[in-house]
Amino acid sequence: MPVIRLAAGYLLDTIFGDPADRWHPISWIGKLVNGAEKVFFPAKRSFRREFVMGFAVLVMLAGGLGAGYVGVALFLRLLYPPLFWAIEIYLVFSFLAFRTLHRKGEEVLQSLRWGDLSGARRCLSHMVGRDTKHLSEWEVVRGCVESLAENFSDGFVAPFLYVTVFGGVGGLVYKTVNTMDSMLGHRDFRYFFFGFASARFDDLVNFIPARLSAFVIILAALLCGGFWRSALYCARRDARFHPSPNAGWPEAAMAGALGVRLGGTSYYRGRREERPFMGEPLKDLDPERIEEALRLLRVGNYLAAAIFLVFSVLIALIGWSIW
Repeated sequence: MPVIRLAAGYLLDTIFGDPADRWHPISWIGKLVNGAEKVFFPAKRSFRREFVMGFAVLVMLAGGLGAGYVGVALFLRLLYPPLFWAIEIYLVFSFLAFRTLHRKGEEVLQSLRWGDLSGARRCLSHMVGRDTKHLSEWEVVRGCVESLAENFSDGFVAPFLYVTVFGGVGGLVYKTVNTMDSMLGHRDFRYFFFGFASARFDDLVNFIPARLSAFVIILAALLCGGFWRSALYCARRDARFHPSPNAGWPEAAMAGALGVRLGGTSYYRGRREERPFMGEPLKDLDPERIEEALRLLRVGNYLAAAIFLVFSVLIALIGWSIW
């Protein structure tokens, strides 16, 4: 049964992409995070109090939503199984974001092919947090490839892993933590202490998915005729230098697979940040690299789906053998 729910949710995402914002669970989670911040962020600045309140908000939202959904799911599973199935499938569908990620990458690529650099910058701004207004073409390509690689892990592999192992509640808790990190886990004066718990827990839950994503990209490069040996070498060599303990793995693997160099200078709200270089500049960062990255991720999408569906079958078989 879990295999059918996973397959149905995966097919819905493949066909339709993310549901509309007002129907998307992440939109509801975002409103909860905003409300919790208004209530629990100390009116009088105190680093110790902010640190404690940050942990409290994480436990309240991630733990509360997870526990609440488990109770509702058990009730529906016993009394209204079709409704339970529908909710589980919808959660899998809404938490997997590959179709939407792929479409955003294609929009940047098409704008560049039409010679519309300003349009490509605008499309890229929907994928990244960096300033895009004055980026050159190669910087747009670099930002798009980096975002595709990182979000392949955060937006597809990670939620797929957690719904495979834990069902809808796994995806719900993961997406709650991930949303809290994106909204609160900033290293600035306001959020450094209040968002510490969210940022560190997000690092923890993405530890395995990030490395699994790199493995999938390497395997996809092998199947597509890419630089798979370079992808493996760059992931092992360069990933640890990224400021994030996880994002560097899929990005370094993608850089090696494409034969490009990622990283360097970016601006966030006017503030300059230097990222370590990943990969080797064997090829130029031109629009064709985005097309190659999209091809790798399409193959990686099928590979990851096959891995998780087979894993789900094994879990089911083990469960049947025990009971």
